[in-house]
Amino acid sequence: MNNKRGRVLFCTSLLASALLADMAYAQTSPSGDVGKKKPIPAAIDQAAETPQATTLQGIVVTAAKREQDIQKVPISMAAYSGEQLERQGVNSLTDLARMAPALTVVSSGPGSNNLIIRGISSSAGSAATVGYYLDDVPIAASSNAALLSTRGVIDPSVFDIERVEVLRGPQGTIYGSSSMGGTIKYVTNQPDANSTEARIKTDLSGTYHGGFNGNLNGVLNLPLVQDKVGLRVSAYYRNDDGYIDRYPIDPKNYLAADPNGKKKDNVNTFKTYGTRVALLIKPDDTLTITPSFIYQYSRLGSPFTYDKVPANLQNPYQVRDIDETNVQKSTISNLAIHKQFRSVELMSSTSYFTRDVNIRDDSSKVINYFFGLPSVYPTTMYGSYKNKEFTQEVRATSTFDGPFQAIVGAFYHNVKAPLESSIPYPAGFNQTFNTPFPNYATMYRGTRHADLDEYAIFGEVSYNITDKLKASAGLRAFEVKQSFAQTGDGLLNGGPSSVKSSSKDYGSTPKYTLQYQLSPDNMIYATASQGYRPGGPNNPAPASLCGTEVAGLGLSQSQLNKYGPDYLWNYELGMKTAWLDRRLMVNASVYHIDWSKVQQQIVLGCGYNITANFGNAVSQGGELEVKFLPISALTLSAGVGYTDAHLKSNVPGTPAKNGDRLTNVPRLSASTSAEYRRRVNADYNGFVRADVSYVGNSTYLYDRTSPFYRRGGFATTNLRIGVEGRNGFDISVYATNLFDKRGETDLPVAISADLPTTRRAALNQPRTIGLTVQYHY
Repeated sequence: MNNKRGRVLFCTSLLASALLADMAYAQTSPSGDVGKKKPIPAAIDQAAETPQATTLQGIVVTAAKREQDIQKVPISMAAYSGEQLERQGVNSLTDLARMAPALTVVSSGPGSNNLIIRGISSSAGSAATVGYYLDDVPIAASSNAALLSTRGVIDPSVFDIERVEVLRGPQGTIYGSSSMGGTIKYVTNQPDANSTEARIKTDLSGTYHGGFNGNLNGVLNLPLVQDKVGLRVSAYYRNDDGYIDRYPIDPKNYLAADPNGKKKDNVNTFKTYGTRVALLIKPDDTLTITPSFIYQYSRLGSPFTYDKVPANLQNPYQVRDIDETNVQKSTISNLAIHKQFRSVELMSSTSYFTRDVNIRDDSSKVINYFFGLPSVYPTTMYGSYKNKEFTQEVRATSTFDGPFQAIVGAFYHNVKAPLESSIPYPAGFNQTFNTPFPNYATMYRGTRHADLDEYAIFGEVSYNITDKLKASAGLRAFEVKQSFAQTGDGLLNGGPSSVKSSSKDYGSTPKYTLQYQLSPDNMIYATASQGYRPGGPNNPAPASLCGTEVAGLGLSQSQLNKYGPDYLWNYELGMKTAWLDRRLMVNASVYHIDWSKVQQQIVLGCGYNITANFGNAVSQGGELEVKFLPISALTLSAGVGYTDAHLKSNVPGTPAKNGDRLTNVPRLSASTSAEYRRRVNADYNGFVRADVSYVGNSTYLYDRTSPFYRRGGFATTNLRIGVEGRNGFDISVYATNLFDKRGETDLPVAISADLPTTRRAALNQPRTIGLTVQYHY
């Protein structure tokens, strides 16, 4: 272990030891409960399982790093059990977004997702604006995130997931620097040392405009030593056909398809498989040790995008000469330790996350456009991106009775992110064009080595002022160090270049909350919280190509070398209520967010981009979620989010003006669902479920004159009918996007360069009809 990690582990151990010593004098729980964890109720966010349900049941969450009923947590959030996710056909983050108000997933295909909550949207910088966790492991892309058109977070399998939590508003106190808009947290099912469980599930479907899709999942839980050791193994395989066709480029016109070219059908295929292995070791009732390992492989036959010129939303297809296969491999290794003392629980999570991305990108149009060649010549850009992330978190959570409670912890995060990309001269290029660029051995070749170290200590305390009024306050103090070394060469780089840069940020983010329990089922709360995102060293544009244009931005030399952090303050009021003997639940929140020194990306005409802090923005709106059980067999739910997010100042060097909407943020998102359950016979319960979701229009760009300025809103409808058997067999049939509504989901930044005449746009999945069969023991 290197010295930095050793110092972090040593310091966090001292911190935890000091807390334990202090807590030993605090008020403790009755001796009969010492060392015993409270059982977690079934994570069901809907009516009870049987058709005789008479009340809506809550779901236990760990949003505040301790187990609580969601209706008691003073955070605007949504949570969905694994069973509910399966019933609603959720397979990806884009599926999750149609359920959770104020969550936007800007997606150009599986594993190419950018998350936006409450309108805090930015494609710039080295960190995301939404935290993303699998259990206690942060899995958001870091360091090279803004350099990838495939940037963004992975799509973990939702099979064998206990629940997903969507936390809105800054969560920087507990979850760290990337949680400006909120945090998404996947919680996996843990091994059980007491019982055997086996489950296998298969899904077969067909997609309109596409082909056949197959999905196979399985999980096995075994108690290796009764009450002491349990093993849980899950695996999945998914193979989806595509639904977007590809034509070659017209050699004489890069904006047209070759009329004599051969079409390739359904090129945006998707194949993924993976496994999760977790071992529970429980020497006694106060200690659990859980090592786990996850591996995921995914392969995209082509990006899930079409070319807006010459194609369009009514007739979407690709016009490209190059096979654009994208392969991603991810691993997550984690060791989680929980130790229960008389008055405190100590937790340690040690993880190592790797993500390798290898891509091929068609640069044929870019080369033809920039150099005015007489014909289009097939040209490929190759990219290899690797993230290696080590994370150590230690925290202590009070478990004693009494009005005062506390959480305190320490966090260390290290990222190493090497990147390589190149555009070699394709075979025959110089002969075809009579060696047009003799002074350069390659069109482009570049490398980048980025490193990040983040240190933080955090804590949150709460006090019950009365039996109804509770106050809490939290603070996270941090230091972030970043550095990079970058080299470039070739025609598009203007010759060889080399640069090194570094940056350092430090500060603190507070959070204050008051909550008042009007009655056992009704609570209101008010929160003021700060969010933060680190700055970083800038990606310099070659002076030989972009010097004149960069000089016109009016930036200082220090701004050209690095950009600073951006901050926001969130002011929020919310309520969580239950009515009609818990047959009706209504949760609502309103908020106002002031965002300062916003990190903005400026795309230069020379094909490069630069990040800088420009001005301020504001986001304000609210969320409303309603669940209703009018009769015991019928559950109704609805959710709506409204977001008004816009700039408060002009952005120099761009068309962005004061009052412009932040990109990729719909003002309105909404969903509604109905589920009816009834006993069919002695062996089976039947159900029918319908879901409708809507996402409003949003702007892609700040340039109002661009033909790619805006995308329209659209609604999708899903339907599922099935039976669940007491013999372990479940069967259902379903239709997603029943009415085959087409909508765009992203306008991704090009890997090589964006052209003003044509752009790629991502497309949602057409109508898909399928059959699911499951057996569980």
